[in-house]
Amino acid sequence: DLTSAAMTRSVPLPTEPTDTHVGSAAGRGAPGRVAEVHAQTRRGLIVAAGFAVAAVLSMVARAGWWMPLHLFVVGGLLSAISAATQMLAVTWSSAPAPRPAVAGGQRWALAIGAVVLVVGHETDRKFLFAAGGATVVVAMVALGFIVIRILRQAVTDRFAPAIEAYVAAVVAGAVGMSLGIVLGVGRGGSRNVEIRGAHLVLNVFGLVGLVIAATLPYFAATQVRSKMSSRATPTTMRITFFVLAAATAVAASGQILDRSGVAAGGLITYAMGLLVVAAMLPVYSKGRLRWAGPRLLQLMSGIAWWVAMTVALALASLRRTDDHAILQTLVIGGFVQILVASLAYLGPVLRGGGHQRLTAGFAITRSWVSLTAGNIAAVAALAGGGPVLAAVLAVWLADIVIRAGGLLAGTKSSDRV
Repeated sequence: DLTSAAMTRSVPLPTEPTDTHVGSAAGRGAPGRVAEVHAQTRRGLIVAAGFAVAAVLSMVARAGWWMPLHLFVVGGLLSAISAATQMLAVTWSSAPAPRPAVAGGQRWALAIGAVVLVVGHETDRKFLFAAGGATVVVAMVALGFIVIRILRQAVTDRFAPAIEAYVAAVVAGAVGMSLGIVLGVGRGGSRNVEIRGAHLVLNVFGLVGLVIAATLPYFAATQVRSKMSSRATPTTMRITFFVLAAATAVAASGQILDRSGVAAGGLITYAMGLLVVAAMLPVYSKGRLRWAGPRLLQLMSGIAWWVAMTVALALASLRRTDDHAILQTLVIGGFVQILVASLAYLGPVLRGGGHQRLTAGFAITRSWVSLTAGNIAAVAALAGGGPVLAAVLAVWLADIVIRAGGLLAGTKSSDRV
């Protein structure tokens, strides 16, 4: 009955080992595209995992907040986003996979740029910081062109709203990261605070947020192998994603113009848009909830923290209070949990090897420890971090590494590079 569900309104399941995805449109897709894009995605997610581990280790080592944040967001989260958006766009649209040289070039430009960016900041070498930042911007613009090409070659347009939102996210990120370079090289002048606010909004809510929000209506159904909600129509999704993009632009403009009320209004509107996205998610049956277990609960927890911290940032903007703890909580409780929950599903899928290995992989990534540690870490971050946060992050990281090791043990060595 999974086949009949996919033929009506469900997301094409990325678990299929061949190119015979359900539906006639998918059957007309480019041959070999799924295996090729899955191999590219595995490599991208391994790079992302490396940055995520480095971010946690730097936080445990009490290296301040800037380096862990940028290692995770720029190196880890953007690497994951780059890999996942290409995979989902190809899988959904039945378009050809990007050429290996193109995908690999984009992946390594982003990784190298992130490393150079962090090294430049930590050693106070502005030319390194600028070079790394510019390389990251180029890599993300390249991602935009890759996604546009996939959209133009799509066999089916049912998933176009999400792919269009990916392009809008890349535009927001390119502007936001360019502002970050201005800050890093000391060219912000007396507008440092305002530029930092716009940089934060465009990258966190525009680049990262738009990609996640646009993916959720489709991926949340895939997570439990159910049909998409009837509320998630293409028109509703396009309007909602437009509202999120517009709210991001308003909030960023409010920051640049030093209009705290405008910035807060944009963030509150964004939070309301996220609630609309949540309303477009499927209503899960008890059986599907039991099957997905902690993966789905962690995904839902991440969304809840994302909404709550967006509202908290709006209030901090109005009151002009420090937002470091809120931002840290948004990243840990929101984005990290969403990423971990997503990889807990995608990891076994990308490992492949048939239904028995798939079932075994889902058992490996079914982690109540991860769910508990993720939420405790978010509370600790909001409370000010300290030794408790470092300890919980260490436990969370150990759990993820052990489970990832179980998956990688059965992965082809050619797919680990």
